[in-house]
Amino acid sequence: MMIEKIKLLLGDFPKKHSFSLIIGVFLLSSVTFLSNSDLDQKDLTSDLDTAIQIEELMVFDEKKEIITPVIRETIVKRNDSLYSILKRLKVNEKNIVKVINAKNSKLLSNIQVGNKIKITLNEDNKILDLEYSKDFQSGVSVTLKKNKYEIKNYEYTPEIVNVYKTVTIKESMYSAGLKAEIPDSVIMDLVYINGWDIDFTHDIRPGDSYSLVYEEILIDGEKRVDGNILIAEFISQGKIFTSIRYDISPGKSEYFTPEGGNVKKAFLRSPVKLSYVSSKYNLKRKHPILHTIRSHNGVDYAAKRGSPIRSTGDGTVFFVGVNGGCGNEIEIKHSEDYSTRYCHLEKFNSKVKKGKKIRQGQIIGYVGSSGLATGPHLHYEFHVNGKHVDPLRVKFPNAEPINQTEKKDYLNYAKKILSSLKNYQTLTNTLVSID
Repeated sequence: MMIEKIKLLLGDFPKKHSFSLIIGVFLLSSVTFLSNSDLDQKDLTSDLDTAIQIEELMVFDEKKEIITPVIRETIVKRNDSLYSILKRLKVNEKNIVKVINAKNSKLLSNIQVGNKIKITLNEDNKILDLEYSKDFQSGVSVTLKKNKYEIKNYEYTPEIVNVYKTVTIKESMYSAGLKAEIPDSVIMDLVYINGWDIDFTHDIRPGDSYSLVYEEILIDGEKRVDGNILIAEFISQGKIFTSIRYDISPGKSEYFTPEGGNVKKAFLRSPVKLSYVSSKYNLKRKHPILHTIRSHNGVDYAAKRGSPIRSTGDGTVFFVGVNGGCGNEIEIKHSEDYSTRYCHLEKFNSKVKKGKKIRQGQIIGYVGSSGLATGPHLHYEFHVNGKHVDPLRVKFPNAEPINQTEKKDYLNYAKKILSSLKNYQTLTNTLVSID
């Protein structure tokens, strides 16, 4: 009906105006449609702006917890097996059997005492990962993949970096080193290297200093272990002692002076690390217990009871046992000319027997107060050709210097690493002066 009326209306218009009318109607319709569309869009925008309650979209279960994997580790003990270790770490027993029966499990059949095993467990005490460390860079890994265990050897490629340190001593070389963030093991190595020339219980004074370059071994950018001291310079009471590590054969290194002399001596300067001298060599000393003038033919090192005592040189045990006022005593014969004596021990190392060979630095006993002693200390004597000499003053014979065939290469290396240390010292002193 409406269409028929439109036809009649258009029929009364001249043709040239009819076309214009049609266009006008089309444009008017378009405007109306777009206007309505805009309103719909505004409604949609309004809907988007309306806040939605999060609670309406979430189903929250208060009973459900997020489970964090548990990491446990242990050190392999004597008579341990993989089964007993995992049982000790509270692994699900069926899971233990599954690991033991997995392909390549034989890689875990020869675990060594002292090595570490670390596991990651899920909430059912089933193993997700296991790592058996043979050393800091290799071992065996166990990984759960698609409900099966993949067991294989692994080995990391270590990165070795050199660390430079310089230290001025205020109280003790040990505490000064720790304050400079030098690891305990490196400080002990430094004591050993310089132990032939310096008595750290007697010779060190405030103001003495030392500088060194040592290695740090990194795995994936993380420090795993401290390496060797490459060079050390110790200044004690104005005397400079420089020690440079050099490989003299595959797997064997020694420390030499910049000129090629061997740092090692036939004897260590002190039998007890980081103790202090409580009584020096004195031929007219008054005995603290007997109260009579009796020569003190050695040096007394005061130390904590149980502190280890080292043999100062290679030799053979001549006597071990109780000997009057000396209490528990050990005497070592080093050669036809040299022997040493150790008194007032708390106890002996069980491996020290009469006639046994002893290495320099080997632990022979422990500090005590047996015999005539007022407190725990070591009485140490040094004999040359059967006569007492002052252990703090005697001059020790040197070990063999660098081989002549290697001397040229060694001197070139020594010059280079010594220059590197000096450059670091200069830089450090410059920074200190600026501060």
